Amino acid sequence: MRRGYFFLLIAVLTASAALLNAEEIRLDIDTAVDLALNNNLDLKVSRIDLVTKKRATQHSWNVFLPSVSLGTGLTGSGGSRALSASSPWDLSASISASLPLSAAGIYSMQQTRVFYEAETINYQNARKELERYVKEGFYYLIILSEKKKLVEQNIETAQKRYDQARANYENGIVSELTMLSAQVTLENLKPDLEEAKVEYEIAAMGFKQMLGVDNNTSLSIEGSIDPKMLVLETGELSKKYLEKRLDIQSALKQIETLQVERKITGAEEYTPTLSLSYTFRAGVNDPFRADWGSPGTWYDSNTFGIAISFPIDGFLPGSSSDITMKTIDDEIEKARLDLIQKRQLAEVEIASIVLKLNKSSRTMKALEKNVLLAQKTYDLTEQQYNTGVAALLEVEDANATLQEAKINMLEERYNYLIGLFDLEYALNTSADQLTGPIQ
Repeated sequence: MRRGYFFLLIAVLTASAALLNAEEIRLDIDTAVDLALNNNLDLKVSRIDLVTKKRATQHSWNVFLPSVSLGTGLTGSGGSRALSASSPWDLSASISASLPLSAAGIYSMQQTRVFYEAETINYQNARKELERYVKEGFYYLIILSEKKKLVEQNIETAQKRYDQARANYENGIVSELTMLSAQVTLENLKPDLEEAKVEYEIAAMGFKQMLGVDNNTSLSIEGSIDPKMLVLETGELSKKYLEKRLDIQSALKQIETLQVERKITGAEEYTPTLSLSYTFRAGVNDPFRADWGSPGTWYDSNTFGIAISFPIDGFLPGSSSDITMKTIDDEIEKARLDLIQKRQLAEVEIASIVLKLNKSSRTMKALEKNVLLAQKTYDLTEQQYNTGVAALLEVEDANATLQEAKINMLEERYNYLIGLFDLEYALNTSADQLTGPIQ
């Protein structure tokens, strides 16, 4: 038992030390985005891919460097007994270089550049996606925090109402049933608070992982859900921003990639290749009995080579080369059709987001009125309850209506913000660049 208490004490002290050492970070929306862009692990992986492609582009000229190799070897050959006095062994070393030259090398450099540009688009897309998710997560934590505060306010109000009902019951003003009803309302709210706290903690853990910070870090979120409503028109947005979309740019780059691949294949299958080679070889005969210091023991040779080859397979109908070229042409046509489809889907996506934003804007105006009316109804009902005119159930119903109106308003503001973030991503721009706010 003592050992159990000892280990329990160690665990408590360790947990306490971790809490004391936990760092607190104060976050606004811009700080959260910057933190994620610097620390997010997925984005770091994407950044490494970009650096790799950039390095390949910077050194793409190395296709015109010769291939150089060094070699050494000991060779032996059999012979007749009459020649046994001569050594069958030969020791040699060599250095050789070869360089094939063709138009494919030039297109290969172009292909490396296109790969880098495609990876740049992928990296930009990863950044944009991360920014959108961070903004959504940031404001989701705010809405969860606001919901938790509303539950806490409800508990505080229910506690006061229960205390008043108990005092009234003790003074014989209200029945025991009225007091118990107030107590039940209070107790029913406590699990809601626990659920709100757990939901917030779970969301906070996912948000920390996205930011790339330790889970023991405490986050202090600074911000409010108060979006500025914008005047948005689908046609103008599509006309101005459609071609700036990253998926459209990626589709265009895919077509360019296939076109370069076709050039490389065409150069390999339809144009000649010039091959240059050079080999220097030096060695010694009979290395086991030769005088290595004697100049006459050594020999060397130089070999130069130049050759040109011209493939003819590509000119034969139905050959593998011919089929390869036709397959690439098919892939290019498919990529062009995919681009057309992406443009069509992009227009639908932009129109859908704008429709939802405009609907959300109208809904927020209606919900603002609902909150005002619900607040006024609750205030009047509570006054009547305090004077004995209204029943406790009427006050609870009015309060429930008020809290529901506040939550609905809060959630609709959040929905509008999420719609704005989706629109920013869909247009590859920021909300500041869009049509100005409603006056």
